[in-house]
This record gives sequence, C-alpha cells and structure tokens, in this order.
Amino acid sequence: MLLALLLSLSFVSAHDVNMSDVALENDYGKIVELYDDGVNLDDDKLESLNSSIISSNSKDGSAVDSKHVNQVPHKVKTKNIKSTYGTPAKYKLKLFDKSGKIIVGKKVAFKVKGKFYKVRTDSDGVATLKLNFAAGKYTIKYWVGDLKGKNTYTVYNKVTFTILKWGNKGDVSKVKLLKKNMPNNKWVKKAVKATKNGNPLLKFQGGKGKVVFITAGVHGNELSSQVAAMKLIKYLSKNPIKGTVYVIPFVNIKAISHKVRHTGVDYNRVAHKSGTLSNNIVKLVDKLDCDAYGDFHTTQPGGVPGKNIVMGSKTPAKKSASLTKYIAKHAKVNKRIYKYAGEQYPGALADNVNKKGIPAVICEVVLPHNTVTSKSVKTSYEMMKALLKYNSVI
Repeated sequence: MLLALLLSLSFVSAHDVNMSDVALENDYGKIVELYDDGVNLDDDKLESLNSSIISSNSKDGSAVDSKHVNQVPHKVKTKNIKSTYGTPAKYKLKLFDKSGKIIVGKKVAFKVKGKFYKVRTDSDGVATLKLNFAAGKYTIKYWVGDLKGKNTYTVYNKVTFTILKWGNKGDVSKVKLLKKNMPNNKWVKKAVKATKNGNPLLKFQGGKGKVVFITAGVHGNELSSQVAAMKLIKYLSKNPIKGTVYVIPFVNIKAISHKVRHTGVDYNRVAHKSGTLSNNIVKLVDKLDCDAYGDFHTTQPGGVPGKNIVMGSKTPAKKSASLTKYIAKHAKVNKRIYKYAGEQYPGALADNVNKKGIPAVICEVVLPHNTVTSKSVKTSYEMMKALLKYNSVI
C-alpha cells in the first residue's frame, strides 16, 4: 500500500511539472483563450491565471529546462522606457530566483493600455515586450509568480525640422523683443537660427489624426503672433498630440529682420500669384492634405480690423465658419464670417487656402506694431490652441 501511494504521488508531481500548453488550455481553456486575444481581465483573475500558466511549457510544446523549472521568482529588474512616435520600443523584465540566478522559460504577464500580453523569459532570463504606441504616457503592469509591479512608457511627438529655401532669409534674433520673449526650447532656438538660411518648418507628429498648419509673421512688424508661435512650438515639443501640426513661425523673414511690415511686397495680398512666398505656402498646405489652416497676425489699435478677432468664410470651405465660431468662443475674441473667401482681400493667404477647400482662418490680436505684451501673446496663443482643439489634435 505504501509503495503504491508513493508511486501515485510521484506521478502527480511529474504531471504538474511537465504540463503542456494543450493540457493547460484544457484546464483553463476559456480564460487562456480570452487572455491571448487581449480581452480585459480583472487583476484577481489575471494573478490567478498567471500563477497557473507561469510553470507551463513553452508555446511550441517543448519542455522547460529541468534545471530552471523549480526556480521561484524572487526579484525582477526593469526600468521605465521612452520613445518617439513611430519608433518601436522594447520593455525588458529580467527575472531572478532567491539565489540571484536568472530564471529561463517563465511566463510573465503584462498589461498596457487595457490589453494583456504574456511573454516567456529567454535564455538570459529576460521577457521582452515590444511596443509601438501613439504619443502619450502609459503604465506597464507586470505579474510573475507572487511578484508584481509597474513602469512607465513615454512616447514623445516626432519632430521633423526643415528649412524652406524660398529666397527669404535674414536673422530674426536681431529683433530684441523676439529674442527677449523667446522660450527656452531647443526647437525654438533651432528655428530662430535657421532664419539665416530660409523659412523654418517644424512638423510635430503624435499619432493618427487631423493635420493642421499654422503660420505667423507674414507681416514683419507684428511680433506677438510670432512669440505665440514660438510658445506653441515649445508646447508641441513637450506635450503629446493626436495628429500632425506644421508650424512656420516666421514667414517674411526679411521684413521681420528689418522690423517693417514688408519689404516691397505685401505677401498677404498676393497669395493667389504663383511664385510668391505666400502662394508657396498655399500650395504646401494643399500638398500636405491639411485639414485646417490658421494665419496669425496683430492689428494696430484703431486700424482694420483693430480688435482681437478671428475671421473666416462660409464658402467654399464650409467648415471655416464653424471653426471661426469655435475659436471665438474658446479664446474669447470677436468673430467675422464673410460670405466668400477673398471677399475683402482676394490675395490674403488664409482666403486662398480656403479656396482650395481647406478650412482656414485669420487670427488677429490688437497691439501697436513692433511691440509685445504678455496679454496679446496669451490671446494669440489661446487662438492657436483653440484651432488645434477644434481639430481634436490636443
């Protein structure tokens, strides 16, 4: 009797150690199937599941190395990870037993953004989880044996920098008020420096979503909108977005450098004429298949329009009108909606973008030329952010 009992106990132990994935699925079929498909399970079910699967065989049915099978997870080595949008990242968890030896072939359970994954530790005792998410900050949770913990996975917007060599260059850093109000940011500094060679174009990508294009400095002596554009560049380099944003913070670099409105050609009156700087922008916005466009200015007190205002049109880009209303409401400024784009100024940049069927607006803040105030910068900046919010980019 004693001998039979011992043989029976030995058989049960061996069966537990060499349980195949097929046997595991027979015992835990429904849960394992859900788990593999990434269906959300609560933490209690997950921990129960994890303790069941952690000592099972590898996915191809081969047995776990016998010298590792009795090791009990005691310690893990992990760290937070960072990446940029579009660049895959690898989160690694190294598993040790109480004696400090690595554990091979153990299944580790992970949860990221509401989805579960299971990965075996490799010959180095490392379970690697490959991730490629949109911009944002995520929590990676892990479970193995009685151990559990978490790390962060941060994905930054991808920034692409281009210098448009359209024959317009200067040095905007010579404008003291621009330099004084320049945010401390590497991309802003790079944009300012680039004006010696051409127009800086910054592209920020954080994920799938709408494409928005923003310009400032079409008139050289309208400084607050240019400062606001630099502020926006800093914001976009630090905060995740859901689509794509293009920014040209300094359009008429020659005029900006000389602190004048323009140097012979008013680019906000000739955007319909091929070969002009402003027409180049219209073509670029169209080529990039943008969903919206905003051109940012300042207006003299007592001038036209002479107040904080956003202007759009009912046709041909119908959404221009609703975009105008949205910005006016959220930035707390006035609004003006024309019946047709170009009704007042046929050569205006935003109007010619509207004529391409792309919703566009002109945003103005009241301020004397060649001056900057924190209030006017804030208002221009809020209008820029409202443009992005309307398009669900931020």
